[in-house]
Amino acid sequence: MRRIAYVAGKVSGLPERDVKDKFFRVSRELTAMGYQVVMPASVSDHSRDWEDTMRVDIKKLMECDEVHMLPCWQSSRGAQLERDIALRLGMQVIYH
Repeated sequence: MRRIAYVAGKVSGLPERDVKDKFFRVSRELTAMGYQVVMPASVSDHSRDWEDTMRVDIKKLMECDEVHMLPCWQSSRGAQLERDIALRLGMQVIYH
């Protein structure tokens, strides 16, 4: 069975093109390694406020086996929250 990887990193305050480039680059790498990849809704859906976006993203996170943190995660309160939840639940966290 394929492992499911969640990709987390900074989204807010960055140009949309930069966000998509970094998330999709890691997604392609993980897919090539055999992972099924889940990315936050906030990468493609800017119609929700932060709290609603995180509720959706956390639900997706709970369906994954591990979390892959992009280098920018430290400056994102959402990615910090996702990492904290993953660690507290004993999920594997991998830093890129």
